[in-house]
Amino acid sequence: MLSGYGLFIAVSLLAIMISAGAIAFAIGIATGNRRLQEAGKEELNQCLINGLLISGFAVLFLPSGIMQSVIGSLTSGASSSCPAYMLANPAICFAQGYLSGSGYTFGSAHYQSVLSQSSELILGLLSLNTVLGLLASLKITILIATIDLSSVLYPVISQVQFFIKALSTISIGALVQSSILSAISVCATTAILPIGLILRTFYPTRQLGGFLIATSIGLYVVFPLTYVLDASIISSYQQGISNSSLSSLSSSASGLDSYVSGISARTNSTTAFLSGISSYLSQISADASSLISALSNYLSYLILATFILPAFSIVLTSISVKELSAILGSEITFNMFDVI
Repeated sequence: MLSGYGLFIAVSLLAIMISAGAIAFAIGIATGNRRLQEAGKEELNQCLINGLLISGFAVLFLPSGIMQSVIGSLTSGASSSCPAYMLANPAICFAQGYLSGSGYTFGSAHYQSVLSQSSELILGLLSLNTVLGLLASLKITILIATIDLSSVLYPVISQVQFFIKALSTISIGALVQSSILSAISVCATTAILPIGLILRTFYPTRQLGGFLIATSIGLYVVFPLTYVLDASIISSYQQGISNSSLSSLSSSASGLDSYVSGISARTNSTTAFLSGISSYLSQISADASSLISALSNYLSYLILATFILPAFSIVLTSISVKELSAILGSEITFNMFDVI
């Protein structure tokens, strides 16, 4: 919501500039100075526009005002729990749940946040990596032969570690975006918008002021709403990874660990023992193949949800800021989007 101090300063400066414009206009008429007269008239016109902007934004961004109602209607069917300071903007609240909160509801289904999904999977993979690492360090000596499990298990461990790193990157990406949304919720209408209104009052900073006003609207309204669009797209590709895939591989690895650990107590023949190890390794290989396939698909889904769709959100927000800036008389543009 608009800051009380910022609004007061903007209104005060507007009154001063109206007085300055009126004085310049009057002096121009009195002295016959047409240039001064036109300058005063132009300043009064700009003050009228600024007055409409200030009063309009003050009404739009009132608590439970028009903007909150509009955003609420656009996010109907999409909801999430979030910190109290985000509740004024349902779209930011939803985006927070989509990225790192307790989850979100879209349509009639409830989904986990990106951070929750990636974090749970990281914990499971770390546990699996520990078990496989312990097994890979074992060397079994039978008579004059030594069995080294590392050559079989290291490729699997390497894949597991790759997924842990990739999921950690996804978690960091979700946290960074969540932090940006928190900053937008706090600063967009309480700092950036009032500063823009203040700067637009003065002729030298009028274009910068228009750009800041457009930026505040783009960040507060357009950017969080794009996450609702992202959720509608991603819900069509919603995927999960069954815990059975992860637990099956972990169980096979633990079984092999127990089997090998009990070698000294076994009276089985060497052939039978080697056959048992071979059976466990075959099972681990099959489970690992199934898990890696499932993880690859799930990782693609999380990358789409965390990086690719938010990248389009940034593009849409930038375009909206560019167009709003032009409407507000700012010549600040993004040349990289001119082709769009």
